[in-house]
Amino acid sequence: MDPVLSDSNDGILTFVHASDLHISKYVATGGLVHFQHFLHTAVPLVSPRLVVVTGDLTDGKDKQKLISQQQLDEWQAYKRALSQTDYVQRFNGTFYRDQRGNHDCFNVFSQASSENYFGMYSAVGDSSGYMLRIDEPFGTYSFVASDGCPRHGFARPLNFFGYLDARDMQLLESRLEEARGSSHVFMLNHYPVSTMVYGKYRKEFGELVRQVSVFLCGHLHELVGGIGAQLQAYKAREGYWELEIGDMKEHAVYRVYAVDHDIVSFVDVHLPLPQIPMPNPELLDVRVEAPVPHPPVVLVTNPKDARYLLPKHEPLERIRESTFIRMLVWTDQPVASVQVQIDGQVHPHPAVFRGTERQVGSSANETVKTPLWVAPWDPELYNDGTVHELQVVATDAAGKTTTSRTPFVIGQTLVPLQNDARGGWIMQQSFSSMFQTSACVSYILMTLCLLVVPRVYFATLPNFSSWLSERSVLHHKDMAYIRHLYTLCCNADSAVAKVKLGLAMLAARAKFLVWTQFTAQVYLASVPWLFWPGYFFAMGMCILPLFTGRLIPSARGSDAVGSVYAYGIYISHEWSPLLDSWTYALASIVSLAVLLVYLPVAVASPSMFYAPRAKRPWYRTVTVRVLVVLFVLVYLGAPTLMTAYTYGWVSIVFGYGRGWLFIVSCLALYVVDWRMPVSLSNTTAA
Repeated sequence: MDPVLSDSNDGILTFVHASDLHISKYVATGGLVHFQHFLHTAVPLVSPRLVVVTGDLTDGKDKQKLISQQQLDEWQAYKRALSQTDYVQRFNGTFYRDQRGNHDCFNVFSQASSENYFGMYSAVGDSSGYMLRIDEPFGTYSFVASDGCPRHGFARPLNFFGYLDARDMQLLESRLEEARGSSHVFMLNHYPVSTMVYGKYRKEFGELVRQVSVFLCGHLHELVGGIGAQLQAYKAREGYWELEIGDMKEHAVYRVYAVDHDIVSFVDVHLPLPQIPMPNPELLDVRVEAPVPHPPVVLVTNPKDARYLLPKHEPLERIRESTFIRMLVWTDQPVASVQVQIDGQVHPHPAVFRGTERQVGSSANETVKTPLWVAPWDPELYNDGTVHELQVVATDAAGKTTTSRTPFVIGQTLVPLQNDARGGWIMQQSFSSMFQTSACVSYILMTLCLLVVPRVYFATLPNFSSWLSERSVLHHKDMAYIRHLYTLCCNADSAVAKVKLGLAMLAARAKFLVWTQFTAQVYLASVPWLFWPGYFFAMGMCILPLFTGRLIPSARGSDAVGSVYAYGIYISHEWSPLLDSWTYALASIVSLAVLLVYLPVAVASPSMFYAPRAKRPWYRTVTVRVLVVLFVLVYLGAPTLMTAYTYGWVSIVFGYGRGWLFIVSCLALYVVDWRMPVSLSNTTAA
């Protein structure tokens, strides 16, 4: 018979998750001072069975935050902070586990490189991740950490996305196989699934992850503007929850998990600091030894929050069969009261303490706290298919209070999290497919619509000049019709008539723009000095590197030099399927497409499209020409200079998709817009 969620204090496993410490020798807020408060306040308060940190232990950047390099001082500060505690040694080395993030592999050629300080200064030491199996009398729980860092750690900015190639997937598959049969499997990775590229050994990632209950990650730092405030998603097809946690660096947040009779619950907690992020003028010399007063941490384990149910992995029927409400209340002072309300009504049975402190290791510090509070209840009273709310208010002897609210249902109905605008949509995406599809579709449309089709059409014309004259007459008629509709719209008596005429005018304007653009593209095909460079750049994007440079400056000799193609990075005789290359390709494609749309209408005479007027058309005004120049400078020039600054000036010399494109774009705009506007653009007839 399954165990019942009663007032017994057994069957509970607790662990704490933190991420993105970003210990920095240059940033005078957060980082190390937050981490030390976490070690000396949060961890002793909760006293869990396990603490996991999912990467970005150090910041790995220079003072200007432009160049990435592993800073030995930062790694020494990280190890020094850990050495002030016994966490690394506690429970025979199974209490504290860390892993690499992208900042921890910036400018690191390989795991065997001398710049891979993770191997020397971390708690785990193994850059490939780990498999930790915790055996308890009530179940077995496995923690499988994978290292999503590129096999060759490129200097930033080519290091935002992660991947697991076939060799990494083989290791992951073997670790998950070892974890088979566990009550729960927790997978840990620095990168969210949406920012990863997964290879294949024998099984696809989607098949492997079916045995995983929760995927723990970091990396995205709550993003900006609230769009990453709740980066969480339930992957219904595979049956697991992906839960990204905010960073310790600036937000000072950590997450407490409890597995109560195989039902998984968690709560996010912010460090109770006077200011977040907390000033740290001492940088790496800061010392925090005494804990700060911490409000109670309340985590309800029964009934479970209905937004985070795991129907494929949890024995949810135990909630319906339970006899007690169960909650964990951690405090640094004696508990004064724990008050329970359901749907705004005071619960008739008071909460009582049933907690314990269990000795796990040999020393006095090697204990696990289970501060369990329980209150009798009858779940059938709430088994009506609707969502109810459980409120718990915990107050300690010092007057510090925490209120917890838990929506629950009796059954297996997952209540929608409704966090799409706050990160849920992001976590459900596959940016690998998104960027690859966007780049390929954009490239095909650009090449066909702006180059190939117009060129083929131009080649089939028996008399290009006659065709151009005919097109000009048609464009003039279309423009006259648009002006006629505009006059009718202005003079219309009723609102309905104005709307109808306005829509007709918009449709006519859209038709006019499409056909004039097509005429301009065909005209471009007749200007060899503009058409063939554009065609060359478009065709070359498929086969030539976007740029070549010293992608890993710390590496020796030719190992430092790599080539970034649209579909991957080639370095040290290996392909790296890093998704960052697709973002570079997409930027180059968009830049070239904008130029291929603008240059044809700029080089063509306005009289092709408009009847003679006394002023220039809008697209030939100085304002528009300046805006186009600014686009090229900002969208192409600034990234090109950044690439040169980061990967060396050789990236411009061999930068076909960056440096060359920028230089040729500047030359084309200079000639078309500023050197030959009169001879090629007949402004007097405009």
